[in-house]
Amino acid sequence: MSTAAAKRGGPRDGAGRKPKSKTGELMKTRAMRWTDEGWADVLLIGMDRVRELVAKEAAKVRKQQGSE
Repeated sequence: MSTAAAKRGGPRDGAGRKPKSKTGELMKTRAMRWTDEGWADVLLIGMDRVRELVAKEAAKVRKQQGSE
């Protein structure tokens, strides 16, 4: 048995199913810094709600920038 064959098939970076948004677009993991208290708030309201809030706020900012 070869040593290369023994290493094949194990878990690796990027392996596995990728989460998708409601529209079917692939979602990537992003690193963000949170305090413990802030992260507890995120877990309390849920990541889907956090994404909704961010999208809503970003749309507001884009609209303001477009009118300037």
